[in-house]
Amino acid sequence: MSEFIFADNYRLDHGPTQDFYERFLKGLVHKNNNLMGVIQGFSSLILYEENLSPSVRENAQQMQDSAKAASDLNKEILTASGCAHFEAAIGSVQLGDLWPFLVEKCEKITTERDCVFQSNAKSNLPPVVGDAGYINEVLEKLVTNAAEAGKGTVAVDVFPPGEASPGNSVDLFVRNNSPEISPETLARAFEPFYTNKAADHFGLGLTIAAVLAGQMGMRLGLRWDEGTFTAWLAMPVS
Repeated sequence: MSEFIFADNYRLDHGPTQDFYERFLKGLVHKNNNLMGVIQGFSSLILYEENLSPSVRENAQQMQDSAKAASDLNKEILTASGCAHFEAAIGSVQLGDLWPFLVEKCEKITTERDCVFQSNAKSNLPPVVGDAGYINEVLEKLVTNAAEAGKGTVAVDVFPPGEASPGNSVDLFVRNNSPEISPETLARAFEPFYTNKAADHFGLGLTIAAVLAGQMGMRLGLRWDEGTFTAWLAMPVS
């Protein structure tokens, strides 16, 4: 059985220059969003014109779509770079109380991508250290990545400490059917902007999941074995 590859290198350091890079990235994203807003606004005005030729309308629509995609990318960059960490309230999270909401979110993601969703969360899960919003976003990224691998089944299983692995952590697994993934490709899975999907994907989903997991003190690992791709999130018990 193949081993998990963990995102331990994506635990961001709190060095003396961190504040500078946070301000730099936030400022850059803010400036870019201002420019994208102008492009979106003017392209919308153009599209309101009823007598546009088809070619002009198509070009204006491409401008508007590209501006929106650029704004979405800016949001992903802030999260992937750790610039949103101040928004988290790391504390004790009752995973059992959060689970129905998470299942609903996962079902929506998989249904939109023609996948079947299965969930199995053991009862009496202890509280974990983390932030409810961050846990939601990590799971969203992992399930989206699994669902986009192709039509099939995406399964999420959650086990109390000691049942799936030794140690004092609640273990969450996201599984999906997958063509073979080489060890070299798997080793780059957390790398920002690296993707084997279509060009409209940013290649930041697993990066964001890794960064947010690290900020909560969780451990995230990936494995491909015998046609199954598995993401493992180990959440320390509160």
